[in-house]
Amino acid sequence: MISTCNLSVLDLLRKRVADLERELAERDSVLHERTRHLRVAQSLAHLGSWDWEIESGEVRCSNELYRIFGRDPGLHPMTFEVFVSALLSDEHDRVVTAINDALGGKAPLDLEYKIVRPNGDVRTIHCCGEVLRDDNGTPRRMSGSVQDITERKRMEESVRESEDRYRTLVELSPSGVFVFCEGRTVYVNHRGAILMGANDPHEILERPMFEFIHPDFHQEVRENVERLLVGRASVHSAERIYLKKDGTPVPVQVEAARITWNGTPAIIGLVSDITDRKQTEEALRASEERFARVFRTSPHPIVISEIGTGRLVDVNDAAHQLLGYSREEIKGPATWLEMKIWCSVEERTRFVDVLKRKGSVRNMEVTLRSKDGEIRQILLSSELIELNGKHCSVTVGNDITDRKRAEDELRRSHTFLRQVIDSDPNFIFAKDREGRFTMVNKAVADCYGSTVENLISQSDADFNPNVEEVEFIRQKDLQAMNSLQDCFVAEEKITDWSGKTRWLQTIRRPIADDQGRAHMVLGAATDITERKRMEEMLLQRERDLSAALQERERISQDLHDGILQSLYAAGLGLETCKLLIAQQSERIADSLVMTLDQAIGQLNYVMGEVRDFIMGLESHLMQGGDISTALRTMVQTMCGSSSATCRVRIDDEAGHYISTESALHLINIVREGLSNALRHSRATRITVSLGRLIGSIRLTIIDNGIGFNPKSVQGVGHGLENMAARAQKIGGLFAVRSEPGKGTRILLDLQKDTRVTPTHTNT
Repeated sequence: MISTCNLSVLDLLRKRVADLERELAERDSVLHERTRHLRVAQSLAHLGSWDWEIESGEVRCSNELYRIFGRDPGLHPMTFEVFVSALLSDEHDRVVTAINDALGGKAPLDLEYKIVRPNGDVRTIHCCGEVLRDDNGTPRRMSGSVQDITERKRMEESVRESEDRYRTLVELSPSGVFVFCEGRTVYVNHRGAILMGANDPHEILERPMFEFIHPDFHQEVRENVERLLVGRASVHSAERIYLKKDGTPVPVQVEAARITWNGTPAIIGLVSDITDRKQTEEALRASEERFARVFRTSPHPIVISEIGTGRLVDVNDAAHQLLGYSREEIKGPATWLEMKIWCSVEERTRFVDVLKRKGSVRNMEVTLRSKDGEIRQILLSSELIELNGKHCSVTVGNDITDRKRAEDELRRSHTFLRQVIDSDPNFIFAKDREGRFTMVNKAVADCYGSTVENLISQSDADFNPNVEEVEFIRQKDLQAMNSLQDCFVAEEKITDWSGKTRWLQTIRRPIADDQGRAHMVLGAATDITERKRMEEMLLQRERDLSAALQERERISQDLHDGILQSLYAAGLGLETCKLLIAQQSERIADSLVMTLDQAIGQLNYVMGEVRDFIMGLESHLMQGGDISTALRTMVQTMCGSSSATCRVRIDDEAGHYISTESALHLINIVREGLSNALRHSRATRITVSLGRLIGSIRLTIIDNGIGFNPKSVQGVGHGLENMAARAQKIGGLFAVRSEPGKGTRILLDLQKDTRVTPTHTNT
């Protein structure tokens, strides 16, 4: 049997066991809770733990470590080999060496390395470990922790990059960056050092802040700094005068703010050198002053008006004078576009449209009317500007009324001059040094079979196929330009468009520029082709005349020796008949004597004409006598025995312009005309005149005879034909005017021969 004492002990034991079980359960609960907290803490801290049995190679790891390595605890037990295989290839040797050093007691295990998860994700690990040794110092186990610091490293890299960017920005800032702490300079960038005249920022550090500031601003800066430091102002901006290291003043713009520097309130300032800006502002102010002076004193009218409203902002004195309106009228309620100064609504609309569309107008020609009604031609130029915050336009006018009038006059003058030179039969031209035509008249263009416009910038070689002629012309052009003297060419040939050779007499004159160098040649040429032909004809006629004179001399001799002697003999025979007639009765004798006297008179007249032909007036002229004397002598001789009254009117000066050949033909024309009048016209009054007209000599033979019809006598005799033929030979204009019962007028107009040397003789 169990005693009461034994029961008590058993109960106590049971109670003790129950207490122990309860205590164990509580401890298990606490352990479980702490284990859970540890897992949560490791998870939140990305911190895993491990325990490595070195001899057996067994590794016990926390769940967080498996997660860090990206492995499943149930499927992939962690071993040392698995750990080593997870290392990044570049990290393998370094990590293994660190483990060996820890096992050998050289250094504790504390390092960062990178691993590669099975999915390829690279993580950065911070590993710490402690080696447990036995009494002999042999390592038995190693325990430690692994923390995933990938995000922290990324944050640190980001912060480092941000700091690098900030530092780079500060160092490269165009403004000087200063940090003042407790009144001294604790930081300055390179630009700030240069701004203060230092080569190295360290030269500026620890200098008192007010050493940089001009004394005139000390008090103001001190007050502003106090407000910033106590927080009554966040940012302060002002223009100041800073002093360089050598004391040189520098105008600066300062932006200041409060910051914390190593836990102490400080002032950071951005200092910008505004010397250039100040100079620009000064230049702008000077420019505005100059503009104001130019605006007021400009001879061109200037109008400033608002865009949109059109209200006039300002006008200068030239605009007042041009428009004739007072300042009050111009600046009144009406805009300048609405004032009655525009002669054309279309011009005003076009001006406004161009200004709005392009923002500017350049030299638009318009017609404006002043207050008194005067019309002016104006070139308007306008530009959009901003003035005192308002969009405005500045319009400048250029009064070209007088210029337009001058241009019109010049255009009319040019047209007139063009007509004059084009109507001139002479060649007029100008060429440059390359031989290109810069000006020609129509005569040149017609010669080359082209137009005035097509000849410009062309040369003689482009139209004249004769190389020798072109080269001769080219050399004469250069001769005039190189010598700077006129070049006269008495005769030069050119081939025209039809292939015909034409002769010119040309004068070339050099045209010099401002430096005195001839750059063009001006030429005028007279076409002497007809004159050359006439000269050749004259030479031929002179040869023919010489032959005719020789033939005349022979005929004269024949007439003298033959016919004249026969006529003398006939006359003597008739005289002998008179002696025989005396033997007849008185009545018959008187009749026969009268008949014989008439025959003898007629015979003497014929002999006189033959004698005149042989030794008469032509010989007088050929021997150098003047035509005036010859004409008077011939008229007196022919009219001496006539009942008609003959008058001679001769201008002695007229004979000075008649050549010997022309005088001979003219004498024969007078003889033929006078002979016809004496024999056929029954005239009682005959007048022979020789006088001067403008450019010509006129011969006139007038009688008051019975007259005739010139058409009815054609082919009857050779007198009129001979006179006309002689007139044609000497280039004269011959005309016969006559009507039955109204007498006869013979006219001959002969061009003055200027080659005859006038002789002044008293007659």
